[in-house]
Amino acid sequence: MILAASMKNDLGIYERAAQAWWDGSDRTFRSLRQVKAFHLAELDRLFGAELRGASVVDLGCGGGLLAVPLAERGASVIGLDRSPRSVQAAREAAARAGLSRRCRFTVADLCGTPLESGAFDFALLSDVIEHVDEPAIALREAARLLRPGGRLYLNTLNRTRRARWLAVALAEGLGYVPRGTHDWRLFVRPEDLRALAAAEGLRCDAVLGEAPRLLATLVSGGLEMRRSASTAVSYTALFTKTEVSA
Repeated sequence: MILAASMKNDLGIYERAAQAWWDGSDRTFRSLRQVKAFHLAELDRLFGAELRGASVVDLGCGGGLLAVPLAERGASVIGLDRSPRSVQAAREAAARAGLSRRCRFTVADLCGTPLESGAFDFALLSDVIEHVDEPAIALREAARLLRPGGRLYLNTLNRTRRARWLAVALAEGLGYVPRGTHDWRLFVRPEDLRALAAAEGLRCDAVLGEAPRLLATLVSGGLEMRRSASTAVSYTALFTKTEVSA
């Protein structure tokens, strides 16, 4: 992964705290677990039965919070992450669920994976691209891995003052997210993302707004999300691969 030269965007968090991925009593990734539960429900809503039997690549899979449940739904999943300890946590979660054959994990850079071109029905870039210095490279790799007609599911933070205040100043300041997780300069506007994706043969089918449920967040102690008409904080973008990438 090509990283920005910044004191923020500390991806070492995922290596140092990897034991917390599936630990419901640990606050480190509580917000991320709850956000992934929201995104999993959105995947079910958007794609439903299409996921059963589908081949899925989860780029920047972390501890497998999406990959393992998708395998439980009948998908064949490969997850990749640059953090060895996070990959190990994902493997252990898959083993506990009896899914080691259907859900496999590899330590790899999502911007240059060892996987075959055109091998996947779905690619996921979920809460990842805001940590990459050159998002075009991540989109190019996702497009390469998808078969023609394959779908890319992407979630990220918008580069707005509201997102900066909520995701960095408030969420990190109050401990809902570990300090140093984000660098606001790496957040991506939807219009910029669409342009980068189009250059890689990815057609944008929808951009769907997301927003925090503030009262529910205060009650649960971790970020709770909801669908929103606004993309000012965060959003999901859906793409279809329309041509073979170089």
